[in-house]
Order: sequence, then structure tokens, then C-alpha cells
Amino acid sequence: MTTLRPMYMSDLVTVLKIIDAHDEDDATAAEDDYQSDGIENQFVLELGEKIIGVTGYRAIEASDNSYWLSWTYLSPDYQRQGLGRQLLQQLTDKLREKSARKLFVKVSDYCEDGKKLYENAFHAYRSFGFTEEVINRDFYEEGESQHILSFDFSNKSQNVESEAQGKKIIEERPNIQFCGLYEIAETDGSYSFRWEVKETKKLFAKRNFTAVDVQTGIDAAKEQGARKIYLTFPSNLPLIHKPLQDAGFDYVGCLSDYYEDGIHEYHFVYSF
Repeated sequence: MTTLRPMYMSDLVTVLKIIDAHDEDDATAAEDDYQSDGIENQFVLELGEKIIGVTGYRAIEASDNSYWLSWTYLSPDYQRQGLGRQLLQQLTDKLREKSARKLFVKVSDYCEDGKKLYENAFHAYRSFGFTEEVINRDFYEEGESQHILSFDFSNKSQNVESEAQGKKIIEERPNIQFCGLYEIAETDGSYSFRWEVKETKKLFAKRNFTAVDVQTGIDAAKEQGARKIYLTFPSNLPLIHKPLQDAGFDYVGCLSDYYEDGIHEYHFVYSF
């Protein structure tokens, strides 16, 4: 019988060995994540007293009970025995107790020696009930894309156009300013912008950035050798989307009800 229990720091060596058995780079990134963000809401799967798997979740900031799935791996010796499904079932049970709405997971389509390294994980998520929502092409590097899937705890059909069954969504028009540029972790040449909301008290003050402002960020990314720029914004910020598209960004798709029912996360990409 398997048991999902909280992870302790003393479990870290075993956990990283399990992840490393799948991918060395993932083990390094996971260790950095545990050290920087801690192990709260991270779990290990035990069979008897033996740790055979790891999983967890991180809350999405400024959302209504939305979460990202953390590093989720099963020891290769215990795959194809239904134990991965048990791991996901026990984790989602814990999230149901927290009244979770949606759980998102990122999966790479990295191919090594003609084999997709995460294909089994992708099929396991789909079989469990996850639905693919966004594909960011060539996200990690040329030829390696990012697939984002979601698990909907409400079991309602996903329909972005319904806007949460008629719920009135209030559009916001804040003064958005870009304040930095950074290369996205675990990618080769994929960049994004940092941005912040500035308060303005002047009636005729500039309320938002323009395509010219966005171009400044594009030029800076080009100087850094960027391949692509990926940006995400809430769907209820109408002044954001047109300047991005005027500057040459393409709309990729959205994660439905990401922040709350009816407020989605829009994804954009600029390719050099």
C-alpha cells in the first residue's frame, strides 16, 4: 500500500536520485527549487517504508485556488504498475481538501535518441484527466516545446467563450511598466520581461505602454542574443494585448480560468 506523506529535508538525497534517474538537469533544477522555495506542500510517495516517488504543488500568486504541479516523478523500478496514478490521486485528494479549482503542469517534448523523454508522463496526465491548453513551440530550445496541461477540479467543460457561465468580468486598466529583462530558467535563449503596476493620480497621465515601449524591450532582448520572447498577461487587461500584437508578438493561446473563473492567462510570443 502506498502513502503520500510530507517531504522532509532528510528525504532530499533520495528524492533527487529519483529525479536524476529520469534527467540529470531536472535533478539540478529541482534541488535549486527546493533550496530557494522550500519544501512546504511537497510530498514523497512511500511503498512500505521505501520512498518511490515525489510530487507536490505551489500556489499561483493572486489566484483563486489555482496551483502548479511541482516536480513529479516515480522511480523507474516502479513504473507501469499503476503507482503513478495512485500518486496523482492522493495529491489531488489533498488539493480537493483545500478547495482547489485548477492544477497546471508543464511538460517538455524533449527527444533523445529518437525517444520523447517525457512521453510516459504526458500520457499519464492525459489518462488521469488533464487537458492540454497551451503549446509554447521551441520554448526550451529549438525543437523542444513546452506543453501546459490542466486538471479542473470542478469537472465542468472548459469553454473560454462562456466567461464562466455569464459571470461579469471587470476589465482593469492599470499603468503597466516593463522594468527588466531576463532569460527564462532551463531555456536556451528564451526571454521574458519583468513588469509592474504603477499608481498614477494625474487625470491625463499615461495609462499604459505602447508598441514603441514594447519595441524597446525587444531590442534589448535581441542584444542579449534571444531566440524568442514569451509573455503572459491576465485576460482582463485590454490595454495590454493590442500593443503587444502591434509590436509583432503572436497570440499563442490561454490557460482558461487561470486566476479565477472567467479570468484567463493569455500567452504571447515574439520570434527573432
